[in-house]
Amino acid sequence: LPESSWLALADEWISKGDYRLALRALYLAGLNYLSQHDLVTITRSKTGLDYRAELERRARASSGVSLQVVPVFQTNNALFERGWYGRHVVDRSQVEAFASGLDEMRRFAQGN
Repeated sequence: LPESSWLALADEWISKGDYRLALRALYLAGLNYLSQHDLVTITRSKTGLDYRAELERRARASSGVSLQVVPVFQTNNALFERGWYGRHVVDRSQVEAFASGLDEMRRFAQGN
């Protein structure tokens, strides 16, 4: 799905109160954004650590991308993995923190 579709799904899940699925949709929107900017290649077998390493490598090679994108991705990835794979309850504040990180990641990926 394109990034806009993942974002629409996230909004839908938020309105239904399913913050765990909203977090997943936002995570996939972020991966899609990074993929569209040739900063990662999406593959089912990759882990968050794999994406982080690839993002760091490609960000270093790209003059228009701030390396600050890497720690922001890492923070968002930790939020996602804790909520998706762990037994932790995901609440609205975590989804909002992730969305804020996604906005920040976009800025750094554009070199701003």
